[in-house]
Amino acid sequence: MRRLFLTVLFSAALLGAETVPPLRVAVIGGMTMSGMWQQIAAAFEAARGIPVDVVVSGPKSELDAYCREHPVDLVTMHASDTITDLAADGLFEQLTPWTRNAQMLLGHRSDPAGLTGAGNLKEALAKLSASEAPFLVHASGGTFEVFNALRTKREWHLSPEQLRFTPAKRGFLRETAALEGYTLFGVIPFLMQKQHHPQIRGFYFDDPALMRPYLAAIGSETRLGAARHARADALLAFLTSPQAQRIVQDFRIDGHPGYPVFYPLTPNQGDNDVSRTH
Repeated sequence: MRRLFLTVLFSAALLGAETVPPLRVAVIGGMTMSGMWQQIAAAFEAARGIPVDVVVSGPKSELDAYCREHPVDLVTMHASDTITDLAADGLFEQLTPWTRNAQMLLGHRSDPAGLTGAGNLKEALAKLSASEAPFLVHASGGTFEVFNALRTKREWHLSPEQLRFTPAKRGFLRETAALEGYTLFGVIPFLMQKQHHPQIRGFYFDDPALMRPYLAAIGSETRLGAARHARADALLAFLTSPQAQRIVQDFRIDGHPGYPVFYPLTPNQGDNDVSRTH
């Protein structure tokens, strides 16, 4: 009888408990493809009891289109005109930087510039300039951004004969291989072979000039309502918390333990002696 009584009480408690609807989030593809976002979401749900559903993941253009048609609680992508415009149009608010990722140098396996022996990015860039090896810049906003950062922050100069541009977003590794030259590409898609060529190898340098920030923002209160807006605000605050930043710092892609792919809000400053080839 006592067991029956406790069961009835437990069932009543379950029926009376409020079900918290999951937060609807739009996440740039690299975060979900690598698995990092899943760790962040699981930690947040464990800490706050609020589930998180990824309703769309992919390139910025897909996130932008979805977020304009649906009431999304939180969106995160690279800092860009895309996410800024979502806020400027009143759909999102509280643009917040919370992590970074990086690009890396890629080159032909023959390595004509001798980057294998470079101890840091500054030395690698000097080797590239001195080698006169071709350097290909492909049609990616992130690549243009990092390329310009290398020219300004690291005072990197290439001869006009070295510099090549291509409108291709795919197939540029084939062009790089044919030139026996070098290019820039994201660490995440390279390690996960989103684009791959057997004659191309990677040169990883832990340097702020190669990094790009991510922003997160929550839907406006008029769009979400007060209750959802408060829960979205809790997730946004969690992203910059010490717990989430430790996840960012410690995360590695399976099979690549030596390569950080996301960075906490305060990365190492200046050139480092961390370089790796892949």
